[in-house]
Formats: sequence, C-alpha cells, structure tokens
Amino acid sequence: MSRPGPGKVVERSVVPYDWAWLKRGMASAFTLPGLVMTFSFMGFGALLHSEGVSLVAGIAQDAVIWALPGQVVLVDAIARGVPLFLAALAVTLTAVRLLPMVVLVLARARMPGNPRWPEYLAAHFIAATVWVMSEMHFGKIPRPGRLPWLIGLGSMLVTGMMIATSAGYALTGMMPLPLAATLVFFTPAFFLLALVDGARLDQDRIAIVLGAVIGPVVHAFWPSVDLLVAGLVGGTLAFLAGRHLRHPREPENGA
Repeated sequence: MSRPGPGKVVERSVVPYDWAWLKRGMASAFTLPGLVMTFSFMGFGALLHSEGVSLVAGIAQDAVIWALPGQVVLVDAIARGVPLFLAALAVTLTAVRLLPMVVLVLARARMPGNPRWPEYLAAHFIAATVWVMSEMHFGKIPRPGRLPWLIGLGSMLVTGMMIATSAGYALTGMMPLPLAATLVFFTPAFFLLALVDGARLDQDRIAIVLGAVIGPVVHAFWPSVDLLVAGLVGGTLAFLAGRHLRHPREPENGA
C-alpha cells in the first residue's frame, strides 16, 4: 500500500452524528429529573400569577432564558419595577454559573468536522438538570449519539416545562402560595442531592460544604452575586485544599 508523498494531505473521515439518539433523548425527559422539573415549573407558573406577570412572558422565559433561578430573578425584578438594564444584568449574573457546565458537556459530546449548529442548539439547553442527566447517561451513549441525545432531551424538557408553567399559572387559585414557593425549589433540591451523590473526590465534598456555608453569608450582603461568589471562592478553596490533601508538606529535618 503506497504512502502519501510529500505535500499531500491525508484526509480523515468525519464520523457523523447518530440522530437515532434524538428520540432516546426525548424519552429521557420522562424520568425522575423531568418530573422534578415539572413540579418546579408549576411553582414558577404560580409565581407568575401571584406577581401579576403575564403567562405569555413566563412561557417566553422558558424558551429564551431556560434557567429557573434566572427566570425567578427576572420575575422578581419585574414585580419590583427594577429598570430593564439592571434586571438583565441580574439574570446574566445568575447565568454565569452555567458556562462551565456548557463547556464540560459539549467537550464530551461534540464531534470534530461536523456542522457547528447542533453544538449551538445543544448549548442553549444545557442547564443544571441537563448537566446532571448527561453525567448520568453519557457513559452509556456512544459519542456520535450524545449531541443528538442532548438536543432531544432539551427540546422535550423545554416543551414540557412550557406546559407545566401554564398548568401552574391556571391552578394558582387552588394552590396556596407557600406550596407554590416550595415547588420552585424542587429543582435546586434535586441538583444538590445529585451533587452529593456524584461527589467522588475530597475536593467535591469540600466544595459542596463551603458553598453551603459561603452562599447564605454572601446573600445577606450581596444577593445579586451570591451564587457566583460562593462558587468561585468555595471552588477555589476546595481545589487548594484538595491539592494539599494529595501532596502533604514533607516534615522538616529533625521535626
């Protein structure tokens, strides 16, 4: 078999995405995480009604923002009459935490050489729940099927949460406000439990504990960036502590 001569470029075959996994991703939305999200977005719909925000605006948030903490922040800002620029800034700050999730998930799902539009579409769907579910399922999904699976999962979740938001909005008159507020926290509670269950390293456990301690303290003084500060400070301290645990300082001579 002849080898390519000097100056010749060896073309590598591009492995395409396996779009058969799109339907499997859609089916994955009908699992426990999807059920938890349904309750959360029903609570969000009730919150919309109680704050006097229209259902159309809430459904638009489901489609465009697609991150419940940011959506709750926006509704609260609208209800308080906060200027649009400041409301958008607050929502942006809550979304900063999603950037590492997007980078990590796409790094494990993208196929080099393929069109980029599936990556952009999948990136929009990646939030806390989708990240947790990808960690749970990627080990059983071949790489060509991961991005289609993500798109199927994300598109079905967004559609389902629009329906859940509408249901919560319609049921507000029959739902006590404390119950509606409790439903909103189903997703963060699931996310926290998933983090604890998935913690494998000392750094993971330290980061969770530090975040739980630092977050409420920062929220009392600077609520608009509490998650960002808690994650940055807690994660950095956990990383440094983990390095010290792996490489303890050698005792000095004569000690």
